Amino acid sequence: MADIKTHLRELSVATTIGLLKNEIYFNPHDLYNPKTFFDYATRVIFNDISSTKNLCEHPSFSGELKQIVTNGYHLGKAIFSNSYFSISKSDTIKWVGNNTQKDDPIDITVGNYKFSLKENSFILENMGLYKLLNCYTGSKYKKRHIFSDYARPEYEAWFSTTWFELLKFLLNNNNIWSYSNPKKDKKGTITLIGNTVRLEYFIGEKIIDHTVLPKTCTLSIFENETSSKTREEVFSKFINEKLNNNSNYNTAKKHCAIVASKALANELNTKLNYNSGLPRFLRIHDFEYYYAKTTNTGIELYKVPSLSSFKNDIIIESIVSSVPDKQANILTTIRNKKTGKTLVLRNECRFSHGQFNGTPESKMYYEHGGSLLTIYDPL
Repeated sequence: MADIKTHLRELSVATTIGLLKNEIYFNPHDLYNPKTFFDYATRVIFNDISSTKNLCEHPSFSGELKQIVTNGYHLGKAIFSNSYFSISKSDTIKWVGNNTQKDDPIDITVGNYKFSLKENSFILENMGLYKLLNCYTGSKYKKRHIFSDYARPEYEAWFSTTWFELLKFLLNNNNIWSYSNPKKDKKGTITLIGNTVRLEYFIGEKIIDHTVLPKTCTLSIFENETSSKTREEVFSKFINEKLNNNSNYNTAKKHCAIVASKALANELNTKLNYNSGLPRFLRIHDFEYYYAKTTNTGIELYKVPSLSSFKNDIIIESIVSSVPDKQANILTTIRNKKTGKTLVLRNECRFSHGQFNGTPESKMYYEHGGSLLTIYDPL
């Protein structure tokens, strides 16, 4: 169904533009008939669209599919009638949305005009920190750890505080901590035995994984001796349950986040390279193209600049660190110099599978409900 929706979203726009430019009379309601829709599409779209013939298996387009066709019709009509575009009978229409080998967002072309129609064309990915650095600076990192690489002493201090609070808890609670999740039939325990601390992870009554650490454990020992299972299913569970409101723990974590995010922001600023992967990161390509969509409030059309004009029209205004509460963030403010509009991208650098477990991700969000469309030129 997802492919059918995508195909309809793209083909309905292309078909409408084709029928209008060729001055072929049609009733918009005819597009709700799958066979008629496909016949019209093959008539006005230049390249092969036979891979979408499964559209004809539907007796009619109804419900959500009907709404997609309606939206596509209105969008195609809006593009054709927009004075910005000069579309003639001789212009060839092509559907290129089915080409999975390309790395650009183009779905249809009309003459020399290129259009991206997907609602999710500008969703930015959740990425490793190394990819963010490579996009911004042109570096060739294979892996980067926000805390270990940018604030190692503070990261070790954060761990030491965590370990100290764990030992204090165990000494005050008969040398053991445990949790269970009956729904998933799993549990974990941490036990202080003499000069060692034993972490155990169970499914049912079976021990799936365990780690024995010295009572004087350091971050390096912890990283080398533990597995992802005991880190995620046992150690981080203890932190989540017992230390989230612990002032010593939170102070150490926040201090590490502040130092690390400042150091990271400094590297991004001093090595910022507009010729690296940054343009592609912002969906800027060698060619100019247009982004078009329908919303509950109407039609939206935007021009996305080409790579050659990118450095002149769209700039990185600032890259700063931000640590609300204990979260290490990088805030990038992008501005369109022609429109004055800005967009703030927020990268949250954090562990996704438990504290001190693996390499933190760098999750990307738009601030204040924005999107990349904010910095493009509306038509």
